[in-house]
Amino acid sequence: MPDRYIDAVRARRVELRAWRGLLTGGHRAELRSCLALSRIAAAAEASGALAGLAREAADHIETGDRAARGQLPDLLAAAVATVAVDVHAGWAVALRPALRSIATERNLPIDPSWPRLPAPQLPAVPAAPVPARRVRSLLAGAADGAALWRLALFPVAMLPLLGLPALAGPALAPLAAGAGVATVAATARARRTAAERARLRCHTEQVLAAAALAIDADLGRRLVELERTVGATLDAAVLRRRAAVDAELALLAPDNGGVQ
Repeated sequence: MPDRYIDAVRARRVELRAWRGLLTGGHRAELRSCLALSRIAAAAEASGALAGLAREAADHIETGDRAARGQLPDLLAAAVATVAVDVHAGWAVALRPALRSIATERNLPIDPSWPRLPAPQLPAVPAAPVPARRVRSLLAGAADGAALWRLALFPVAMLPLLGLPALAGPALAPLAAGAGVATVAATARARRTAAERARLRCHTEQVLAAAALAIDADLGRRLVELERTVGATLDAAVLRRRAAVDAELALLAPDNGGVQ
């Protein structure tokens, strides 16, 4: 029986010294490392999600009709908000167990709901693009169409000068006028569509760039807050735990009646 008691005391002293080795401030380095890795993972997730969103927006701009293109700014804003929510949610799901493991490894008593993570802030999306100088764009398109139509009629107009009859003459005038109007309208429509797509591409780039910066900045803010609050909680818990370990070691010390 005495041998078993001595062995138990020695084993307990070894265990307490091992616990004390974990209570010398290393939790701060683990905390900083954990937070830094979580930011890298979240940034990679956000980058991948926004890149996928950029590809979807590009397809929408190129293949969608006018009504679909008109809906893009609202769809893009909703999608950016969803990406931000998903990134923050994934970050929290991955980070919380990692933070709890820092306390668990040191046998620190923690609340079941700890840690409480700061709430995220969704990125602000730039306003939808407003068609700039639409009248001028339409007039320019019409001018381009008229120029093309004049160029197409140039060979016909040159026939009398070459001593050749203008085929059908006045009989083809209504058809020629209709074709000219159609050419002007088609050119104006194509120019307007191209300008609209260019505006939407520019808007998409601005929105996604702003979203990337906002998500990263908000992650940085939350990490700073977490390092302050979680670090303070861990510091206090480590001090209490180390005091308890030191007190028990003192009781088991040889000069206090413990065994060698």
